[in-house]
Amino acid sequence: MANNIDRREIDRVLESRRKQREAKACYPCRQRKVKCDHANPCRTCRRRNHPEICAYDVEPPAHRTVQHARQQTNASSSNSATTTAQPTQAPSQPPAFALDPQSRLERDNSREGAGSTYIYSGDNSVVSILRNRTHDNGSMAQEVGSVLGLQNTYNSYPFMDLKTAEDRWNELLRITPQRTEVLRFFQFYRQSSHPFNPILVDVERFELDICTYLNAYAAGEFRNASSISERWLTDGPVGLISLILATLSSGAHYSDLEHLQRSEICQDLARRSFQALRLSNFLFRPSLNTIQTLLILGTSLRDNGQSDASWALLGTTVRLAQTLGLHTEKSIAHLPDNVQSKARRLWSSVVWQDSLLSLSYDRVPIVSTKGWSLDSTIFSRCDLSYTEVMHYLCRLGIEITTNEDRETQEITHWLGMLYSLDDIYQRAQPHLRSRDNCKSLQQNLEHLALKMHISFGISILTRPALKQCQVRDPPYDILRIRAKGSLLDASKAFLDFQALSVVPLRSWSMVHTVLSSTLLLCIWEETRNDVESRDLQQRVIEVFSAAGSVGTMRNSASENGQWLSERHIRALITLRNAVRSVVDQTREDGNPSENHLPSETAFPMFELPPGLPEDLNQIGASPISYLDSIMNNP
Repeated sequence: MANNIDRREIDRVLESRRKQREAKACYPCRQRKVKCDHANPCRTCRRRNHPEICAYDVEPPAHRTVQHARQQTNASSSNSATTTAQPTQAPSQPPAFALDPQSRLERDNSREGAGSTYIYSGDNSVVSILRNRTHDNGSMAQEVGSVLGLQNTYNSYPFMDLKTAEDRWNELLRITPQRTEVLRFFQFYRQSSHPFNPILVDVERFELDICTYLNAYAAGEFRNASSISERWLTDGPVGLISLILATLSSGAHYSDLEHLQRSEICQDLARRSFQALRLSNFLFRPSLNTIQTLLILGTSLRDNGQSDASWALLGTTVRLAQTLGLHTEKSIAHLPDNVQSKARRLWSSVVWQDSLLSLSYDRVPIVSTKGWSLDSTIFSRCDLSYTEVMHYLCRLGIEITTNEDRETQEITHWLGMLYSLDDIYQRAQPHLRSRDNCKSLQQNLEHLALKMHISFGISILTRPALKQCQVRDPPYDILRIRAKGSLLDASKAFLDFQALSVVPLRSWSMVHTVLSSTLLLCIWEETRNDVESRDLQQRVIEVFSAAGSVGTMRNSASENGQWLSERHIRALITLRNAVRSVVDQTREDGNPSENHLPSETAFPMFELPPGLPEDLNQIGASPISYLDSIMNNP
């Protein structure tokens, strides 16, 4: 009877059985020839920490396309010739935009093994040795890492009580950004925050991701709590939503809302962003979006006066970045060149944040710049951008704060670093060097922002002269002259900047720069009685008074009333009291033409912090010590 069966029917049955057998396992399990439980994602892919690549309908390689098409044709002919065979159902293809929510940077990393599945280990670790000696795409290294306890195993954030996918989806719907929030606050982030603190490594691509999100939102994908959108519930897209919320929080801080409303919205968006981070399991499955989100949230904390919390959060951010291997060129050498350049920029952003906080607090930084070589072209080019000059300045800041012998360094060391910074600044784009070359508002703002940061850097490099006020050697004289110029330039740049933008009054680093600079002008004996210095001090006080810092000082104990940090409030109070004392003394001496400070009702008197001298004549030899006592004594 078997002889009567048509040969084509035999081929058709064998082919259909073969297809059924292949379709039972996902593509990663078929490639590894391991057991698959046919779930989506399957248990094996979840255990190996790559559920995002668990796929069943994967296109065959190009060299098999022709053969596959011929087999499909034969099977189709056989289906039309017999009534017993069931029709073959074509696999449904996902829409072309299905991967859009996960940014291109994330996808590149995932393909190259440095996304959520890649855990950095040093060359001498067992995991790295196995990874380098085996050729199974690191699966054995992952297994050994898990056995040795060197790899996380939780697929969801363990500190949340969300047991099902439905619970996770409902929580995501609760925190997703509304269309009105995106349209209102992202523009403020793009215009006022990102240009002066460029944390996003691919802002153009991020804008496309926002467009994808808004299209999905308009299509109703986030409307139904009972209908889960699989493409938005995986860790990558949830991480993108967290990053969007973080940028909106930063944008709200720079918006045109009143202070109290602005503060409430900023904190609400930040809380939702951090909740989305939990949903993406950021602590156990860090990604590049995770690092960018945490950096922006840390900056928002800092700009709202919570610099200590920002410092603590930065420590976690750095550790997660090291988990991905972002801290060295060697650890991401297996990635494409364009991804490596983005990784460099992201680690440079981490260095940027750590440098500003470490210099301001005079604390040892947690980051290192040794893993990435300095781009040598900056010493030969004459078109350095604002960001490039800032990256060099921040590397210099890390070098200063990590130098344990800086108190005993020769004066020539500080002069050398100062000349190096001068050289880089002279290689900047023309509008950055001179305001006369600015041809647009943005160029003016970049010039003034860089002027403030450069002045702060110079004031740090010249502090040995301020600490040794009695030494009158020529090298110290050079540093003293540069110190005075930097303090004056920082105050002038701030006053010019705030006339054009809200950025300097909302940026923690710029507030710190102007307050520390004007306070040093006030207490340093070489500038204390200088007419220009006194005029700048009074103008700075008036700016903070008009901007609402009075309300901040009155409500400094309030949980949500914090605009300036406690340290900056103490600096502003001390500066105001000191200048008022000088002005009152001048009036008593018969000089009524002295500039007038805001009235007592507009700027109420506050007592100096305990333990500080009430009279400036009691200041010791080092104004730096006095400044540190104001900033750091509780």
